[in-house]
Amino acid sequence: MVFKTKNELGLISIKDTAIKTIAGHVASTCYGVVGLADRKTKQSIFNITDNNYNSAIKVSYNGGLIIEIHIYVTYGMNIQTISNNILESLSYILSDSFGLKVNKVNVHVDGIKM
Repeated sequence: MVFKTKNELGLISIKDTAIKTIAGHVASTCYGVVGLADRKTKQSIFNITDNNYNSAIKVSYNGGLIIEIHIYVTYGMNIQTISNNILESLSYILSDSFGLKVNKVNVHVDGIKM
């Protein structure tokens, strides 16, 4: 899927894999995030992905970007703060750098790692 936006300089086309890579990098660099989780696997074992953002992130469009991220967090960290940091960072980077409107960022915590 390709997302398109237009500004005064011209047309910008961005593939969903590029958005997944940006979202994965932003999420994995947030304090308290251990790694990204495979959203397709619903087992109790930790499947921390290494730069495989396709399995941890889903991107769709409905009047704006809707991003779903599956993560593992560190034990003892405030989950709401981690989720808010991911949401704010991702919304800022995508809107400021690419001019894309972000409608929703859903952060799913799939597990807690000691």
